[in-house]
Order: sequence, then structure tokens, then C-alpha cells
Amino acid sequence: MKLEELTLGMLTQAVENYLELAYRGAQKPRWVPDLDLPTDAGPARLLELFQSDHDDGEPPRYTMRLGNRNYPFMKLVFQEHMVSGAFLFAVDTHDEMDIKPDYPDYDAWMAVRRFNHDLKVEIERRFRDIGVSTAADLRREVAERCEGRFGECNDRKILVVDDEEDLAEAVETLLLTQGYTTFKAYDGRQGLEQALALRPDMILLDYELPEMDGLEVIAALRANVVTRDIPVLLCTASKISMQDIHEADGFLAKPYSEGLLYKMVSHVMDSKREASS
Repeated sequence: MKLEELTLGMLTQAVENYLELAYRGAQKPRWVPDLDLPTDAGPARLLELFQSDHDDGEPPRYTMRLGNRNYPFMKLVFQEHMVSGAFLFAVDTHDEMDIKPDYPDYDAWMAVRRFNHDLKVEIERRFRDIGVSTAADLRREVAERCEGRFGECNDRKILVVDDEEDLAEAVETLLLTQGYTTFKAYDGRQGLEQALALRPDMILLDYELPEMDGLEVIAALRANVVTRDIPVLLCTASKISMQDIHEADGFLAKPYSEGLLYKMVSHVMDSKREASS
């Protein structure tokens, strides 16, 4: 959707359906946005209800911390992603703390993360069903824009690992226009299996994944002689440490533009190739 298509009715639908699912059977949060606005309130006024979560020059990203019945930090997100001018609603679980397996509350924390992930999927599916713009709309827009634009094959294989299937398909379509051969995996373990079988020229790896997160996948790749030299471009909307970023060969902050995607993929792949030659 375009930014100018954002209306009070759409935002109200997004917030009310989010809260209905996130607090099912529980008390609603103390703070909810005041949506008692004129029905003709424009996008600029509606965006004042969000926190701006991007720097100048980056694709716009607006967040609203609504939480859920088990975790207070989950967010409703409205952002531009991949395609200039294309906005969508999403849910950010915001649960990427560095909890190690030897921590005493590790199992409980993993249960919270699984709950948040499943709730995110449920809320975004509800958005799609009621006509609130989501990554599914972005996937369709990318497919329409790129129809017939597939580039000349350059024999380079890229494995896209992302549990958000619509975003993975949109990325795959964009990469096909640049002539890459692409494959997809939707969780960390499946990504490792695909890496071993395919030995791709690069892995575009999301950080927030079920089963194994992106850093765990990188550690497993580096521990195997077959996969240790495959360059990895790590992607996330989360705030992660510089040490964690340096575990990968490149870092791409979500949301990102189409042009930056191409630039970083080419940079990471070419840098690794030059280093090994």
C-alpha cells in the first residue's frame, strides 16, 4: 500500500485486531493509542501515534509497543520495505535477548519466544484476512513489478533463509531479476540442510528464526568444513551487538531498500571470492 492510503479505519482495524489476539483471555495493556480522531485524519497525523524507528536516509519504520499477555515489548510495525513507497503492517516480537542454553531460565525463555513467534504469525494472518496490508501484499506487488524482468543467469546460487515466507518470496523475486539462482528455507535447521546439499555461493540469513536463530546457524556453518567458507549476509530488524554482526560477512538492517539489497549481496559475494582467490 502507499502511505497516502493509510486511514484511521485501517489503523483502528490493525490495533483492535492485534489487541484482541494478543490479550485473549487477559487484561488489556494500560496504554493503548487514542484513536478518537477525526475520520478524515491524514497519514501525517496517524503516524504521530507511532514512534519513529529509523534514521535519516533509511526506509521509514514506525513502531507502537502494544505487548501481549505474556511479554510487554512486542510491537505493531508500519514500515516501507524493499520497494520504495510500498508500506505494510507487521509484528515485531522484540525478543532477541542473548539467552544461553546454560542459563537457569533458558527453557522458559524459549517458551516465550515460541509463543511470540506463533502469535506474530496469527496476528499477521488476521491482518491479511481483514484487508490490512501485510508482507503478502508486498510479495504480490514485487511479483507484478518484476514480471518479465529476469536477468541473465550468472551461475551464482543464493540461499534465502527466512521464516516469513512472503518476504522470502519477495526477496527471491528481486534476486532473480539480477540473474541469481535462488533457493529458500524457512527455519534455521532447514537452512543448514540446504546449505550442505546445495553449497550456495551466499546465504541471505534472517536473524530471527525458529529452531535455530541466525547466529546459531552461522556457528554451525563455520564448524563444518563443507560450509564454513560460504559467505553469510545477516538480516534483522533487531538491535544486535557489533560482535554478533561480525560473526557474519555482512549485515543488512531491516527494512531495507531494493537497491541496498542488490549492493550488499554483490559486495559480500565479491569480497569473499576475492579473499579466497
